[in-house]
Amino acid sequence: MIESSLLVSTAIQGYKWLQVWHERQANPPHLPQHAILAFQRFKDAYDSKNIYKLGVLISSNYRGDMFGVTSKQAYLNTQKRVFNVLPWFINPCLCINVYSIVDDTPEQFCAIIDTQSMGTAMGIPVFTYDSAPVRCRIRKESGLWVISEMFVEERLV
Repeated sequence: MIESSLLVSTAIQGYKWLQVWHERQANPPHLPQHAILAFQRFKDAYDSKNIYKLGVLISSNYRGDMFGVTSKQAYLNTQKRVFNVLPWFINPCLCINVYSIVDDTPEQFCAIIDTQSMGTAMGIPVFTYDSAPVRCRIRKESGLWVISEMFVEERLV
């Protein structure tokens, strides 16, 4: 029989390992600080299912083809429907991997990223429900870096 103290110790170590892994994923050394902050704010809003925060981070001049929508409001409506479909005990967890920096100027940042949306229960991924390579452009608007474009990179799908 397994001792309960061993089980608790193993669970604590696993939780600490997940925290370290998440921290390393959240702060890649090769990205400019404004891009890291924009992606972190987007991930935080997404993971907390906060449509208002997502709305602040999406440019009112947003263009894209994610989920087959082209406008900011349509994108937000789609995300809201996705969040509402998830059971109450499942939280979204967005992973963003930057594969290639296309443009990096003081006015804008563009990169090819891979997004992967996972459903998690108690911080543990249980299923993936969306994944796509995306060309993402962020721009500075009114002092805040916001997402102005997200196009699926069809040639990488």
